[in-house]
Amino acid sequence: MTRPKMLVSGGLGFLGSEIAKNFFQEYAITIIDNLSTNVVSIDDLKDICGEITYRNMDLAKLSKVDLDWLNTELNDTTIFCHFAAAVGVKKIDQSPREAIINENKINHDLLPLLAKYKTKTIFASSSEVYGNQENCVEDQSLQIGPPDILRWGYACNKLMTEFLLKSYEIPHITLRLFNVTGPRQSSKYGMVIPKMIRDAIKTGKITIYGDGTQTRSFCHISDLIGSLKYLIEQDKFTNQTINIGNDQNRVTIEELAHLIKDTLKLDVEIEKIAFNDEYSANSKDILKRSPSIEKLKQFYRPQVKLKAIIEDIAKSYE
Repeated sequence: MTRPKMLVSGGLGFLGSEIAKNFFQEYAITIIDNLSTNVVSIDDLKDICGEITYRNMDLAKLSKVDLDWLNTELNDTTIFCHFAAAVGVKKIDQSPREAIINENKINHDLLPLLAKYKTKTIFASSSEVYGNQENCVEDQSLQIGPPDILRWGYACNKLMTEFLLKSYEIPHITLRLFNVTGPRQSSKYGMVIPKMIRDAIKTGKITIYGDGTQTRSFCHISDLIGSLKYLIEQDKFTNQTINIGNDQNRVTIEELAHLIKDTLKLDVEIEKIAFNDEYSANSKDILKRSPSIEKLKQFYRPQVKLKAIIEDIAKSYE
């Protein structure tokens, strides 16, 4: 029996590669990635998953050949997991204009094809669309910051894609992700826990940007996958938005730094510096960010506690 096809954009990145690893037995996996922020190679992924179709392609710079390939590929794709995006505060801060322009180009070329074939789409949006708020609920009004701070362009991009998915009447589920983390997530672009753990082990210092009172709620990658398995297999919540996070793992950044120090039993210096000593004036820190996950709890309850997340990520530095 032929397996249904799953197409994953950003399939060699942290989130996309985990989707491939966890769905390859049920689906024939096709991956798109431009290798800008990949965490695995296609050869390494094939060692785990077996045969995977791979195309090195930038969705923001599609040639006619690329468009023809996509047209053919989407014709028989059952699920499209759209996880290709600029990642990390640092990367957005370094190239805010590029991130904004690329997302617009992707939407211009990709979404009409998804609409043409009515391809069921899982879209990775972001908790940044809520701005500075806690206990965020999917249907609440959104309060992002002004265009003077270019970081908010990332949230606008995600929201525009959410709007367009609905305007094109593409069958979809929008996932608003709250600090999903785990082993193999890169520390390079400012991902909080991997960077703190890497610095603690390699330099004996954890740096906090700002006063440390910022709140975040961390979710293990396995809980994202557990949620996705239900959403895809049960085919419920079509055309809805769902927060993916762990409301039991809410913590201030200073508390997180001390928890990492205590969990890893390291003699670590915790240093605070001004946020804009590290990031440009185009960026501004989000002070509050945590989810309400009452909708998620209708079908899945996150399992992995914060201390276990820290221990799991730390193993990759051994």
